Amino acid sequence: MAALGEPNPVRSQVGTLFRIRGKLTVRQFSRERGRIIGAILVILIFGPMIIAAAVGSAIGYSNLEGQWPTALFGGIMVALWLLWLGFPIVATSINESADITRLLIFPISRRDLILSTLLGTLFDYPTYLMLPLFVAAFIGFGFTVAFPVVILAILLCYGHMVIIGQFISVAIGGILQSRRFRDIAIIFFSLLGSSCYFINLAFQSGMERLMNSLSPGQEEAFAESFANFQPLNILQWFPTGAPARAVEQALAGSWGTAVLWLLYSAVLLAGLTWVWSQLLNRLATGGGFIIGGRPKEEKEKPAVRKTTNRGSVLDFLPHDLAVLVGKELRSVWRVPQRRVGLLQGALVPFFMLAPFLFSGGNVSGGLSAIPSWFALTMPVYALFLTWVNSQNMLAWEGRGLPSLLLTPHPRWRLFLAKGIVFFFLSGTPYLVVTGLIAIFIGGWISGVVIPIGLGMCLAAMAVTAVSSVLFPIPVNLEAKSTRGAFQSGGNFKTGCASVTIIPMGIAVVNLPAGALLGLAFYFNLPWLGGVAAIFSLVFGAALLYGGCRLAGNLLQEREPELVATMKLPED
Repeated sequence: MAALGEPNPVRSQVGTLFRIRGKLTVRQFSRERGRIIGAILVILIFGPMIIAAAVGSAIGYSNLEGQWPTALFGGIMVALWLLWLGFPIVATSINESADITRLLIFPISRRDLILSTLLGTLFDYPTYLMLPLFVAAFIGFGFTVAFPVVILAILLCYGHMVIIGQFISVAIGGILQSRRFRDIAIIFFSLLGSSCYFINLAFQSGMERLMNSLSPGQEEAFAESFANFQPLNILQWFPTGAPARAVEQALAGSWGTAVLWLLYSAVLLAGLTWVWSQLLNRLATGGGFIIGGRPKEEKEKPAVRKTTNRGSVLDFLPHDLAVLVGKELRSVWRVPQRRVGLLQGALVPFFMLAPFLFSGGNVSGGLSAIPSWFALTMPVYALFLTWVNSQNMLAWEGRGLPSLLLTPHPRWRLFLAKGIVFFFLSGTPYLVVTGLIAIFIGGWISGVVIPIGLGMCLAAMAVTAVSSVLFPIPVNLEAKSTRGAFQSGGNFKTGCASVTIIPMGIAVVNLPAGALLGLAFYFNLPWLGGVAAIFSLVFGAALLYGGCRLAGNLLQEREPELVATMKLPED
């Protein structure tokens, strides 16, 4: 950043800012190589979807007739614009260039600041989603007489998407940076994402009912009204919909009208850019964010600690263990990312039961369709709950980890306390779900899987306790999203272990109990199922005790190294 402060820098400020932005992106993976694994998974999962969307839109531009090619172009551009508008709200933590206010202390001209912001977004994740769709639009319309209009339309859409994201970040940055908003946003968007399956089922059911309710004559009228629908009449008034109308007019030979629509979009872009720059000046002069902003000099009110002498359900535990368990329970409730894990884990059975519940068109018919073997999936559900809740145990201490390690508690007791809490958090929803399964399915297998699953929870926590010392991943408890919490990713070894060694270790330690359960079900031997239940509980408890002991010894040997690893990279 020193080059930005020189009175007469030799290189252009735009070039310097662009290189700094690139170095920040490279530093994400060089300093935290565990994120390389996450990037590879994102590419493998979302890459084909993005390419398929781009190919599909290109085919649509080429093969659709009438108004629909340009209507499709306008719909895609407006959807991308809305995505960029909402991106700062749901995922600001993965956008390195979102907090542009850090550059305001340097003598950078407004023009260079705006240009560097536009160019710097080439390193942002949403750009990777946007560029293939832009290429598809160029392929669909670029090799026509409307070539210059298409180029300008794409550039204007790109500018609108970038500026709207920056505008939202600056306008309501005070809200976005508040802890209350962070907690609400994490829970809301996580539950919304988890509910997509049910939303899809409800949409399909609604469409089927709508089509079934239409008579043959009404179906023809509905199809005719849809064919006469002009979506561009609505989309054209959006900042990124106007360029689509300009492309349509240029293809029709109305160049004057096309230019007017481009000017309309350009004026909106210029006006929004001016307002954004004024908001930046407000931040530079100490005015704060326009919404939710507070003066930095405002002092926080000292917290008043309340003490109580009331009894606790933890009194049956030894004093040191009761203190550690109480601390862990409070941490689970106060950290929103952990609450999200609990809620998502509780929703998993509903996703698993949905194909049966919605079969036959009603819930009662779906319940009767649940096969008896479905109870065998419950131990897998127990392992999933335990893995979600207890993975990376020590990282959830956040910045308080060094203080925790200064206490005189034996290290293995720290893990035992966490194991007690995680067993309670995982076992409670598991008991509820398996209880319902036992009521609806019945049979001895539905009752046997309950203690077997609880024993598997204990055995799985032995693995997560040891792995939290060997393969720690720093957790950002101040992140505004669940993804941002794990954005640091750890080192490359940790990234590989998180997706291979740890899941395999959980599977291996639970293989004996799982094998006994499978044999009992296959040969229909209830007595063997009882033996498997007792074995699972005893084996799981012994393994958890041994795992806590081993993790405590490893922690005592690796405390300085672990504290250094858990330290989040400074901004």
